[in-house]
Amino acid sequence: MGTPSILNQINAALQTVVMNEEEQQAYKAKHQVASVKKALRRKGKPNRTLPAILGKRTLSNYLETCTTFFVRARELTGMKMLADLFTAAIILETLDTYYQDKAPATLRGLLSALNMLHQALRRLRWVKGWSPINGALRQHVRDYRDDGAVRAPRFGYLPEDALRIIEHLKTKDSVFALPAEIVLRCGLRRSEVAGMKGSDIDLVNQKLRIQGKGGKIRFVELPADLAVKLNTSKEYLFTPNQSWKSAFYQAVRQAARELGIKISGLHRLRSNYAQEKYRKLRKQGKPDMAARLAVSQALGHNRVDVMGSYVDVKQVI
Repeated sequence: MGTPSILNQINAALQTVVMNEEEQQAYKAKHQVASVKKALRRKGKPNRTLPAILGKRTLSNYLETCTTFFVRARELTGMKMLADLFTAAIILETLDTYYQDKAPATLRGLLSALNMLHQALRRLRWVKGWSPINGALRQHVRDYRDDGAVRAPRFGYLPEDALRIIEHLKTKDSVFALPAEIVLRCGLRRSEVAGMKGSDIDLVNQKLRIQGKGGKIRFVELPADLAVKLNTSKEYLFTPNQSWKSAFYQAVRQAARELGIKISGLHRLRSNYAQEKYRKLRKQGKPDMAARLAVSQALGHNRVDVMGSYVDVKQVI
């Protein structure tokens, strides 16, 4: 018999903590309460996780949320059993790899779903001990807001800190030093770096042909001293898969931490590129909106207004 799918394992676990309508009515009668939800809240606090799933919609949301999370955890680790995947280390790695840019409400919902799943796994005796979804982990997730909340500006590092990160990676002989330098100096997305092909490099005109989101093609300036570091004979310069992209992100994040830089994130190097390009264009005499448009196009965006998430124009001009 093969290993049950992640979906089936999670569904089997969550079913053990479902309180159906009949059970809810029996609970109301026994405890003389009007609301099961209110009665089950520990100390009546509305932010406390319920000890049971009361609605079909909640069950569906938890099932979908947890399945997506642990499929990603499986991709990172190669492990297939939920009991092996539900550890503090694997949960933290999966959060750091895939959930840095999620909105706070999404993250709160995810942690609630994971906490409920832990209750179910303990009931089945698939895991033991306290839930990894504790205060320290919740604070770690709250700190993602500085790393790149999708609705908040993701301004870059201090210019000198961006360079320190690149040099730190070089000093460590990291395979991600060159990709990080490409992000900083060419403004590419992580996926665009991973998908770079030798055939996309125009050494004569010092340009990169980039296929961005939605298949949109753009051409990006390639500094001469960076061009000589690229192996144009290779089909792919790096590795266009999720594990490489995750490791790339983690390498830059770890470098920032090791250097004592309080903010972190690979996307911030792209922001540094945007800020420097905007600064140069303004110094060359381009009006504000024209400079914004040029930078937006270089980043592969269709709208000028997204520039507000990359460049704090009050500080770079």
